[in-house]
Amino acid sequence: MTKVVSMFILLCTLLMGVNAIIYAQVNEGAESLHAYKANDGYEPQVLEIIEALQAGKLDLALKIADAHLTNFPKSQIGHLLRADILQGMATGLTDIGAQSALPESNLNGLKHQLKNRFLHKAHAQNDRHKQIPASLVALGQHDYVLVADMLYGRLYVYKNVNGDPLLVRDYYVSVGSEGFGKQVEGDNKTPVGVYKFNDFIEGKKLPDLYGKGAFPVNYPNRFDRYLKRTGYGIWLHGTPSDTYARSPWASEGCFVLSNDDLLDIGQYINVEQGTPVVLSDGIEWLDISELKERRSSYLAVIEKWRKDWESLDIDAMVAHYAQQDFNFGKGSFETWKKRKTEINSSKVFVQVQLEIESLFSYPGKDDMFVVNFRQNYLSNNFSSAANKMQYWKRGEDGSWKILYEG
Repeated sequence: MTKVVSMFILLCTLLMGVNAIIYAQVNEGAESLHAYKANDGYEPQVLEIIEALQAGKLDLALKIADAHLTNFPKSQIGHLLRADILQGMATGLTDIGAQSALPESNLNGLKHQLKNRFLHKAHAQNDRHKQIPASLVALGQHDYVLVADMLYGRLYVYKNVNGDPLLVRDYYVSVGSEGFGKQVEGDNKTPVGVYKFNDFIEGKKLPDLYGKGAFPVNYPNRFDRYLKRTGYGIWLHGTPSDTYARSPWASEGCFVLSNDDLLDIGQYINVEQGTPVVLSDGIEWLDISELKERRSSYLAVIEKWRKDWESLDIDAMVAHYAQQDFNFGKGSFETWKKRKTEINSSKVFVQVQLEIESLFSYPGKDDMFVVNFRQNYLSNNFSSAANKMQYWKRGEDGSWKILYEG
């Protein structure tokens, strides 16, 4: 009797770590390859090998694996699955890599990669990606914004379409060998936060480890420094020449794409304008209506601060600022308030115009957002224009306070 690999068992194995896969040999006869020739990318072929295994079609799985390795000879997953298929044809198999001579850490890394790729497909099938990451409150003037879901190993690219995010690309991504949530130099973790790309380094100027190039980000940012997080050199970069894709947790703190994907994503990154990237420890997904509601509420908070500034009511204006650890511990709240009071005493009127450049809910922190804007200030005796940044945090009483402004 033909044995068929249950999708439920396979998913449990990939997603929950249950060692219960049964690869079953069946004699279905020659099968056409047209079903996967259209999917000639790395990930589609890997997943189609798994789907053939789920169906117990080892002959077809072997054909797909052979085609995959012809296109991607450095695919470690491809080589692993092909060996499993041959083993299954000969004696049957009880687990991915059961007969592999790979070190356990390497094998577990490949299994983790398969898990993340399969999870991504499952999310796509249940329309998860019709929703939007909650962090992308307002894209402002940025053409594109990147969001990394480091929990599931995915990097998303969103296009700014009349202020709303539209998903245009997504990629499998690796992070630090110890995961994410960087605190100190050398902890081999990828930071969680909102950053921007500020440079590109060609691969020929770098060791082979970094592949076809690197996009550095501005870690540590202002909030990281306030929290006394240390370390440096956090990059989005490629893979070594002998590797197609790295395990989900494999770097020293950088986030890593295959070289093919790194070259592709470059079209969406503008280092002169500082394309933002949100490195998340997990994504909250919202419908567009929910995102717009959050956008309106955050913009209302900022607008109240702007109006209170224009009102020349110094108490109303300074009430928007957190006194504890004022400005991330830079300066005294009382000294700052006294100076603002003196300045206001000479004003007949104040006009403040804001042009929002970006507004993101801050990952890893509840009820916190960071906003960048262009500020145009005019009064009876002074005018100025400046780029500014604010971090806002909502307290237990529900009120929003400015933690930092600069």
